[in-house]
Amino acid sequence: MSGGTCTRKVAVEYPLHRHRHEGIPLLEAKFRRNLDRRFPKERREAILELCRDQKRLEATAVKEFVDLFVI
Repeated sequence: MSGGTCTRKVAVEYPLHRHRHEGIPLLEAKFRRNLDRRFPKERREAILELCRDQKRLEATAVKEFVDLFVI
């Protein structure tokens, strides 16, 4: 401190992806909540099933993947 002044305390919070291990369950929960708000159960389950299967997801054409999110 110089002259009796100081700066205010600032908290810096990193995004969840910076803490991958701890953040994954939170990101998955957020993804599910948002799917629940937009899609019927059958569609939600199809999206989640595809996202859980990395090999199948990587083999899916972008257009097919995006089509799952079209209402």
